[in-house]
Amino acid sequence: MEHPCNKCGATVEDGTPFCPNCAAPQIRVAAVPGLTEAAPSVFLGQAQADRYSGVSAIQWSQALPAAALAGLIAACLMFVPLGAFGIGMLAGGVLALLFYRRRRPFGQLTPGMGAQLGAVSGVFGFVIFALFTAIEVLVFHSGGQLRAALLEAVEQSASRASDPQAQQVLNYLKSPPGLALVMAIGLAVMFVMFLLLSSVAGAVTAAFLRRRRGIN
Repeated sequence: MEHPCNKCGATVEDGTPFCPNCAAPQIRVAAVPGLTEAAPSVFLGQAQADRYSGVSAIQWSQALPAAALAGLIAACLMFVPLGAFGIGMLAGGVLALLFYRRRRPFGQLTPGMGAQLGAVSGVFGFVIFALFTAIEVLVFHSGGQLRAALLEAVEQSASRASDPQAQQVLNYLKSPPGLALVMAIGLAVMFVMFLLLSSVAGAVTAAFLRRRRGIN
């Protein structure tokens, strides 16, 4: 059988590698379905593949170590001056994004994904902070000082309250079960603050990084 040359149009017999008229090659390679999509990850490194395809899913195998390290730093900052006023929690969300960016330099992050990473770093930060606090109480015997501070706060509130029911509640809070309840509530509030502030910091950092790279 014969076919026209793809360059000059002359008649060429099938199986002839070159056109006898213009010497143009006649062998064509058919495209394999799916090869175009798979090419970046096969022939490029993973970072370059992300850059080529615009991968934007969080890679948790890389995100969890980054969030854990950010949570550790955030927990440590909680024990320095001004750290307990939210700076440590905000720093955890920011650092989680920066550490993850170093591991995945070409992956795209939306503010929503940044909030997720920040929230995970907040969970790590709260758990590590709670462990550090427990160690401080058990090893350095600071539990008495904490109990005294709580009692002083409750007594100051009791001195300003004139309602008999409020006095009963405050008297209960001065008891050991009441102090345990106050500490539990304090830990719950701390957990919510870790989640909220770290998530906000992660979302803002992701938005800033996208704007810096010119991504809408």
